Amino acid sequence: MIQKVRKFGFLTKGFIYAIIGILTFLAAFDLGGKIANKNSVISFLEQQLFGKILLFILGLGMLSYANWRFYKSFIVLKKKDTKNKFIFSIDYFFRGLIYASFSLSILYQVFNLKLNRVSKETVVSKILDIENGIYILYSIAFMVLISSLNQFYIAFSKNYLKNIKKSNNIESFEFLNKSGRFGITARGISFLIFSWFIFKASSNSNPDQVKGTQEMFSYLQSLTLGNFLMAVMAIGFISYGIFQYFYARYSSI
Repeated sequence: MIQKVRKFGFLTKGFIYAIIGILTFLAAFDLGGKIANKNSVISFLEQQLFGKILLFILGLGMLSYANWRFYKSFIVLKKKDTKNKFIFSIDYFFRGLIYASFSLSILYQVFNLKLNRVSKETVVSKILDIENGIYILYSIAFMVLISSLNQFYIAFSKNYLKNIKKSNNIESFEFLNKSGRFGITARGISFLIFSWFIFKASSNSNPDQVKGTQEMFSYLQSLTLGNFLMAVMAIGFISYGIFQYFYARYSSI
C-alpha cells in the first residue's frame, strides 16, 4: 500500500514541476504561458475541461506525497542508528507539513471552501518582530543554502540513482540519469536563489524581499540573457518532473 501512495505522490510532484517548467518556458519565448509557480498550476488546471476533477486528483496526489514524507520521518527514527537521524526525521516531517498544507489549499479550492492563507511575507514579518528574529532568518537562509549544496552533491555524485533499480531498457535508464542530473542541478540553483532572497530580507529587515518560484524566474529574466536563463531553468524544472516519473517507477523504499 505504501508503495502505491509513494508512487502516486512522486508522480504528482513531477507533474507540478513539469507544468511550471512548460508554462515558464513558453513565456520565455512569448509563446503563451506565464512565469509560473504552484498556484499558477492550480489556476491553469482549473481552467481546463474537467478542471475540478484534475485539481481533486492533484490534491490527493500531494496528500499522498505528504504522507510519504511523514512515513519516511517515522522510518528514519525507527531504523537509522546515527547521530543525524533526528535531523533527517525533522526534515522529512517539515517537508511533509509543507506539502500537506499545499494539498489542503487545493482541496479547499475544489470544494469552494475558504482557507485563510498565511503569506511568506506575513511569516517573515512575525519572525522579524521576535527578539533576535533576524538571526532566525539568517539561520533559515543558511539551511536553504545547505539544501542547495546538497542538491548539487546529489546531482554530481549520482546519489539520486542509489535507490533505483536499473531497468533492462538501457536507453530509458540513460534518459533517467540525464534528466535526474539536470533537474536536480536546476533545483539546487533555485534553492541557491531562494537562500539569497532570504539573506537579503534578513539584512534589510524587509519581509517583501522573501520571494518564491515565480519571483525566482523573474529574477533570472532580469539578468543579462535573462530570457535564455529563464528558459534553461524552466527546462531544468521539466527535467526534474520527468525524473520524478522515473523515480516513482523504478525506485524502491
